[in-house]
Amino acid sequence: TVDILKGWPKPEFCLHLLQCRPQSYNVEVEHVLPTDIPDRDKVFSANRMVPEGLVKKIRYIVYVDPYRYYEIPDYQTRVELARLIGRINKALEGEKYILMGPGRWGSSNIELGVKATYAEIYNTSMLIEIALMRGNEPVEVSYGTHFFQDLVEASIYPLSLYPDDPSTIFRKEFFTQSPNLLGAILPADAEFEEWVRIVDVPAAADGRLLEVVMNSEEENAFGYLRAY
Repeated sequence: TVDILKGWPKPEFCLHLLQCRPQSYNVEVEHVLPTDIPDRDKVFSANRMVPEGLVKKIRYIVYVDPYRYYEIPDYQTRVELARLIGRINKALEGEKYILMGPGRWGSSNIELGVKATYAEIYNTSMLIEIALMRGNEPVEVSYGTHFFQDLVEASIYPLSLYPDDPSTIFRKEFFTQSPNLLGAILPADAEFEEWVRIVDVPAAADGRLLEVVMNSEEENAFGYLRAY
């Protein structure tokens, strides 16, 4: 072979680190997944990128409907939904609630998911990203991003759900058919009830609350209804 660099000066390379941030994680006692929960009481499950943790006595679920979100035709409505999440976050201050919604939260690309900032979700106990299939691949989630790290450092549990995976549980009807309290809690935002739902868990589940148990070693988690 001909050495095409013959006679050229020896190249020198220099590596620049644009950003450098340690990977954060929470050290927790391993949580054993209960085996005696009836299937009818399980609301959802996850088996990818599961952290270690336990969230008890969840009263409210703020649910951004992922199926309807991707059908929203205009950019401005999607932007307004993110600002609405901030108003809900403030209204539910002091309450135990979790967030669930489409795709990659916090992304600058509003096509990937809800463009909310940490300042608009800091009161939530969990952020559950619902990765629906779009084409042949599920929507990308925020695992490993700066936004993801902000959640971990603030002790907000991130979890990814893949409803199209036949090995997981996702009781869509629990979120879409339970009464929606958005208009009662924020009357001025009732126009967004088509896309955003606030579920009062005990009102929808005969007085029970939601509990989410996550086992990172087994890479498994599920949320289920429990009487306290």
